[in-house]
Amino acid sequence: MTMFPNLFEATTEYWQQLDDIESRYQQGELSIEEVDREVEMLMKQLGQKRRESLRFFRDSLSHWISTHTEFLIGLLFVLMVAYSWILAVNN
Repeated sequence: MTMFPNLFEATTEYWQQLDDIESRYQQGELSIEEVDREVEMLMKQLGQKRRESLRFFRDSLSHWISTHTEFLIGLLFVLMVAYSWILAVNN
């Protein structure tokens, strides 16, 4: 498995880069069109990080379920027996 993509760090970097773009715009270093292009690029990068994080979570969960299938089946069986017993006691 790969390392977990740090979405919090990526979001922090995104906001810092937005602040930098705003500062450069206010100083007249960027035109509004350049700001739009840079912001669009940053949004795409952050979206990619979010997709990587979601994919990693999904793959990790799938791997965990496949390696713990017997445990999950056993737990489900115990829960069903306990629920049945509670129903029988209350009737």
